[in-house]
Amino acid sequence: MEQVKTWIAQRIKDAREWKGISQVAMAKHLDVARQTYLDLESGKTEPRISTLVKIAELTGQPLGWFVFDIQRPEMQQEQLKTELIQLSALYEQLAEPLRSQMLACHINQLKVILVHLGVDEAGENKAASEAALSS
Repeated sequence: MEQVKTWIAQRIKDAREWKGISQVAMAKHLDVARQTYLDLESGKTEPRISTLVKIAELTGQPLGWFVFDIQRPEMQQEQLKTELIQLSALYEQLAEPLRSQMLACHINQLKVILVHLGVDEAGENKAASEAALSS
């Protein structure tokens, strides 16, 4: 239960920061004291569902995002960009020819995984496409 409380608190903070709203402004929008809002973000207290609904509306996040591991497409794209930058920086630290060999190896591994998952080169799920065509 403590993990869920921490998870929701972190999601509240992430949503506020992503939207660029200060803690003071968020407290005002929710019509609560600043300390009450800080307690929500720190996980000291759990939000009421009505408060969580208001936070979802203010930040533009779906309500389920605060409870489940669901991301908005924009946030997924942002996270992917960050991870690709990190990956690129790591590859740049490798000297040639090791860098090229590692890249080729990882690309081939990803292709094998995608084939195993039934995803074609264009990123389409073959099983889903075939099911749609047959119906």
